[in-house]
Amino acid sequence: MTSTHSVRIEKLVAGGDGLTRMDDGRVVFVPNVLEGELVEIELSEKKTDFGRGQLLSIIEPSKNRRTPPCEYVAHGCGGCDWQHIERRIQGQAKLAIVAEAYARTARLEVDPQLRRLTEDARRTTVRMVSDSSGNLGFRAHDSHDIVPVSSCMVSHSLLNDFISRPVLEGAGEVTIRVGARTGDVGVWAHEGKLANGLPAGLKTGERATITEKVGEHLFKVSMGSFFQSSPEAAELIVDSVSRRLDNLGIEGGMLLDAYGGVGLFSLAFSDRFDELLLVESSESACRDAVRNLAECAAVIEQANVDTWEAAEVDVVIADPARQGLGKHGSQAIIETGAQTIILVSCDPVAGARDARLLTDAGYKIGEVEVLDIFPETHHVEVVAAFSL
Repeated sequence: MTSTHSVRIEKLVAGGDGLTRMDDGRVVFVPNVLEGELVEIELSEKKTDFGRGQLLSIIEPSKNRRTPPCEYVAHGCGGCDWQHIERRIQGQAKLAIVAEAYARTARLEVDPQLRRLTEDARRTTVRMVSDSSGNLGFRAHDSHDIVPVSSCMVSHSLLNDFISRPVLEGAGEVTIRVGARTGDVGVWAHEGKLANGLPAGLKTGERATITEKVGEHLFKVSMGSFFQSSPEAAELIVDSVSRRLDNLGIEGGMLLDAYGGVGLFSLAFSDRFDELLLVESSESACRDAVRNLAECAAVIEQANVDTWEAAEVDVVIADPARQGLGKHGSQAIIETGAQTIILVSCDPVAGARDARLLTDAGYKIGEVEVLDIFPETHHVEVVAAFSL
């Protein structure tokens, strides 16, 4: 027999859920809520010290709650988990989540600043699924069910023009990427077969490349390589890193671009440093980096930073995947002897854990900036500076 509970949401936490406490002191995480709301929930998962709740109804809504602007949220689309929150409040919540992650996980008191994308920035890469009729959509929240869509409010218009037509002949999964500033369109069918009659000039397959412009530089990006969510997002991150370097008076020397991907930071800062070393584990991204950095004095090494044999460098810019640097990645970076480390984190808890590892090694934390480059979701980018 299931039981329902009326609970007050204390705050939003990393991962996007709300946190509440039961009468017995157990912490419960609830999706689709806001701080301060009184809601009715049913426990969907019970552990010894925490649980997960399914939202049944909102008894006292927050004044910051809104009707999701995208019609597909009501149909169950799980792509944008914070559409029920006013945009301004999304940014404030992300600031609070980052500050708490640093306080709890890193035991560091930080006062992060927030910067947001311009309102016209839209995502340029999506991974979608299709049903047996070839209708494209996204997965429903916590489900393998497909929610068909003909457009996506956070996606670039070039993407929406493309996904409004059949892309796969039947069931399958596909990545679609566009060059917002070049008009390129690429598609990679992970599963299934591409439909007939797709537009001429389409780039197809895992190794197909689109060209995107970030700042004054053109980047070749393969369908199988990671790239930032939009050129505007890439520019915001580069600018944030640049201002950290400016404030520290960094000019010249050798840069290690760790987890360097297709060479975003190496190319962006090729005029600032005398030497560039990019370390990246992805074969696809390394191929792209070779092309993107062809005119630079860059050394590109395909290696996992965790097991990489550290070289001496002056500055490190590290942009690891969601799990962060971790113990081994942090140790490799520390062993470079770099006087300055700029850490770009896409998970606040992982970033805070990495900050603790760096400060334990003698680095002092400087400015921390929160970049809201994933609007309508809980995802956030954090840029933090460390120096010896």
